[in-house]
Amino acid sequence: MALHVLVAEDSPTIQQSVRELLEAALFSVVGQAYDGEEAIQLTDSQQPDIVILDHCMPRLNGVEAARAIARAHPGLPLILLTMAVTEYHIATAFCAGVRGYVLKVDAEDDLVRAVHEVARGAIFVSPGASRALCERYLPAVDPQ
Repeated sequence: MALHVLVAEDSPTIQQSVRELLEAALFSVVGQAYDGEEAIQLTDSQQPDIVILDHCMPRLNGVEAARAIARAHPGLPLILLTMAVTEYHIATAFCAGVRGYVLKVDAEDDLVRAVHEVARGAIFVSPGASRALCERYLPAVDPQ
């Protein structure tokens, strides 16, 4: 059975690319939202298995939408699709209920894997974002 995915992305071009990527991986895209409020409404009506949220959307951004969706649908896997690579953005997303953090520049390589990972209950962070976290928390090591 294919996983049902809702995609919230305000750029029609990126939204179409994400849809094509997901459908090529045999996921069923059950809805497409253009802002955070629409994402919340479609999540309620479509009951997807996973929601992918763009970070920067009108009316409610992806983190605000994730927070509202996580409250209304506890345990629903949420993935944030973003350009932001700072520790603050990553921490804020996970505190809002996101379980996948995918950088847009890596989406072609990472998004399908992220959907699989969060669907089975794991956490996924794009390598570029995890690198930013490691650089912040791991002390510099002298290789000698």
